[in-house]
Amino acid sequence: MVARAIMAASFLLFPFYFFLAAQTPPASRGVIRLKVKYKTGEATKDLPRKRFFLIKGTLEENKSLIERIKQTGPMSRECYYLGKGASPALIRWLAENECDSVYCREIEEKYLSGSEAVPEFQTAYDQGLREFKSPGLARRWLTVNLPADIRDGFYNQKQRAITDLISQAEAATKAKVMSVMTDRKGTAYLTDIEPGTYTISNLVGSETEKTSILWACEKEVKAGNLAIAMRPLILSNEKDPKVKCEIVERPLPVCDQTAK
Repeated sequence: MVARAIMAASFLLFPFYFFLAAQTPPASRGVIRLKVKYKTGEATKDLPRKRFFLIKGTLEENKSLIERIKQTGPMSRECYYLGKGASPALIRWLAENECDSVYCREIEEKYLSGSEAVPEFQTAYDQGLREFKSPGLARRWLTVNLPADIRDGFYNQKQRAITDLISQAEAATKAKVMSVMTDRKGTAYLTDIEPGTYTISNLVGSETEKTSILWACEKEVKAGNLAIAMRPLILSNEKDPKVKCEIVERPLPVCDQTAK
């Protein structure tokens, strides 16, 4: 009896579903699911917290931009902070979560005292404690008491290079450059994309343990089937004939240990 009622209801609702589907306009925008990884030694690792950019046009159409991107030398977080006289503890704290500035993660209490303490954080915290008279406020606002080049100088240095490249790309293509950052597993989604052919690049080489990797890859974006769009576009430092990419991998600069 129940089964017969369900069948009857389904029969009555079917024309409604058909009508609804007929009235739904076809998707007019596209999606790219990006997966970025790299091989180092025998291990393959995901590339987390790295920004990638979507530039209108093919690799050939963006040739002059790509040549300029290649001319931008590798940037080393460690070398930058060593040059600013940063402590090994701060450099290690930044490296643990691929941070380009102190704003990328919470500064926990364990980094203010004890074996994991970061001297720069301790100094800024002590200054804040004198000003705010509250341990909670002193920790929450300690970044304002850090020198600017320690706080976000490396991030700003990279951003200046990226901003110049984006300006060149937008001037040449007359189209806005989109961007997205990979998550902890090296995955990111570019959405609401007008169908066409695009260049995907990180613009400034992404730092790994030993090398800097620069990608410029071509991808055609079509509107429609999300199931197809969700198949990841895999970027790797290993050449894949199915992915049209220019890959430049270079050793990281050797840091001047005496620089201050």
